[in-house]
Amino acid sequence: MGDLGQNFREAQRSSETMAQFVILLEVVAFLVAIAAAVWIFRDAKSRGKSGFAAALIAFLSAFYGIHLTVIVLCTWILFRPENTHRGAMDSENRLPEQFPSSIVAAPATQDFLKGLEESN
Repeated sequence: MGDLGQNFREAQRSSETMAQFVILLEVVAFLVAIAAAVWIFRDAKSRGKSGFAAALIAFLSAFYGIHLTVIVLCTWILFRPENTHRGAMDSENRLPEQFPSSIVAAPATQDFLKGLEESN
């Protein structure tokens, strides 16, 4: 009779451990889906598209398991839109040929050090 009680406790511990593992797996899947949704949203925005629908699909895939999240992420990578917005971003980040008159350019590091050596 004591052996039966011990087997029951071992089975109970095993089921608790398995339940904890399943919960951990679901939390990891949820975090991966959130990270994928954020990345997809930002990637779509950088390409000049609205990323809300794709990010929503990636987020909702968390409720069906990590395997579906990976499928959604791979599908986005393979079929994402062309980057038509990048040219506009590159032109915004370029420095102008001539600065406005209100901006004073500082001397380069070598010119600054050269000026210090000459003054000593």
